Amino acid sequence: MNKTNPLSVKDIEELALKVRSHFNIKVDEYFPILSIIEKLDNEGKLYLEIVSDDELRDEYALYIVESNTIRVKESVYNECYNGEYRSNFTLAHEFFHFMQAKILNFDFFEDDKVKAYCDVEWQANEFAGQLLIPTPYISLDYQELARKFHVSEECALTRQLNAKKRKNYKKM
Repeated sequence: MNKTNPLSVKDIEELALKVRSHFNIKVDEYFPILSIIEKLDNEGKLYLEIVSDDELRDEYALYIVESNTIRVKESVYNECYNGEYRSNFTLAHEFFHFMQAKILNFDFFEDDKVKAYCDVEWQANEFAGQLLIPTPYISLDYQELARKFHVSEECALTRQLNAKKRKNYKKM
């Protein structure tokens, strides 16, 4: 497992809000992750590489630190481009890996035992959810969340479930 600098849910939520603010995306608007990644690619700050589905058999997308590149399966890119919102979470997840490496300058370690808040993948999943569905809107109906923020219904339900678990945990 990959271990990195610790981030709490609150830290990730604040970071997601800062990213929204940086790109002038209001908290009640969907976050156009593909447009943002393409903009960064055009500016030479990040590279986007669309590859055949055969080339990334076991992944939908991945971030390569050494070349500062997000590699995306062609089918995933096309889904996102054509408004099939499941892919937005995938791209937001990889965008966070870019941020971990190039913006936040996190350290990375291999470790057999990693607490969630230090887990590279948990952080990326949490960030993607926070970025795409801001906390103030989490109580909306999951179908409304999916439509409003251009995410899959599964993403909206997962985000709501995680928020509910945290709220119940705090009550204990």
